[in-house]
Amino acid sequence: MEISPDILRTFTPFDNLNDEYINRVQGRVKLRHVAKGTLVFKRGRALPESFYLVAGHIDLIDSSFAVTSLTPDSADVRFPLGGSSPPQVSAIAKSEVKLLSVERDFLDLVMAWSQSSDFSMTGLKDQQVEVGGGEDDDDESDWMSCLLRSPLFTQIPPANIQQLFTRFESVEVKSGEPVVKEGEQGDYFYVIESGEARVQSKTGKLEAVLCAGDYFGEEALVGDTTRNATVTMDTDGVLMRLDKDTFKALLQEPLLRYIDYEALREQSDGAGAIQVLDVRLPIEHRHRHVTGARSLPLSSLRGRFTALDRQQVYVITDDAGRRSEVAAQLLCQAGFDACILKDAALHYGDEQGDEQGDDHGGDPVS
Repeated sequence: MEISPDILRTFTPFDNLNDEYINRVQGRVKLRHVAKGTLVFKRGRALPESFYLVAGHIDLIDSSFAVTSLTPDSADVRFPLGGSSPPQVSAIAKSEVKLLSVERDFLDLVMAWSQSSDFSMTGLKDQQVEVGGGEDDDDESDWMSCLLRSPLFTQIPPANIQQLFTRFESVEVKSGEPVVKEGEQGDYFYVIESGEARVQSKTGKLEAVLCAGDYFGEEALVGDTTRNATVTMDTDGVLMRLDKDTFKALLQEPLLRYIDYEALREQSDGAGAIQVLDVRLPIEHRHRHVTGARSLPLSSLRGRFTALDRQQVYVITDDAGRRSEVAAQLLCQAGFDACILKDAALHYGDEQGDEQGDDHGGDPVS
């Protein structure tokens, strides 16, 4: 049975997806009929699917045997049962129930796709000029020099840099030739060796003009997402490109650092300034979040770079899945000190409906 978009949109995060992504999800969602007394899932065991209650009565039982009863009228029923994986509760059907189920990894991928495609491209060229530009015309035409001066490359081990420059592949391109197209799957990371290119949004608006030393295409590789803009050559030129596997091994993995909660607490007690960021949707943040985390959705992140403090360390909670990795990569390559908090869902505060740092009002990162 195919689930209608209207039913899907009664649940989060489907209520934040446009028709394109709802259609992708629709074919992967299943309606399950579960008998009374069935153990739907067990606390502490990996949960490959997300479940949503459509009809019936479910009890969620935590480690102290406290019971939370859910029916379709419950306030929290719009969110997936059990929350994170592995769940901190067991779920038992107290009546015959109907559940929607969808693979967690697929849903994580769709959310990364949707929020990456919503990126504001504003400031892309300014960022590239800052990291790659110089006053010497000869240096500006030297793509290697530009890359080596960028924050992205200052955090890469020297051995990786040596390997990278031997792995780049040179590609000649013609004026008017599209290099990447919005909506296509990402396969390469590009650096302009010579020539100029334009970045256009889905509306056709010109967002930036790129020249020698500028790079593009990294977001789709980090999050396994589709391209969020179209890049077309304005002149004949030469591009240097890295395939996805090489990019991940030599550029992405060295940048992505992780921290556990105890280490975070120890560092927070020290002299350094640390800000925990939650890059999920605001409604996800309001439902449950790590105490003290500020809401800054991935789709808004690039546009808020100027509001961020470069003296702070930014810790991204990992409960956003691939979105967390994309956010950490974007922050690092823009020159910020960023890492990812492991097992964030184990450290949610007890508060519900906490609006702290919500992106709907005020500056979430001030």
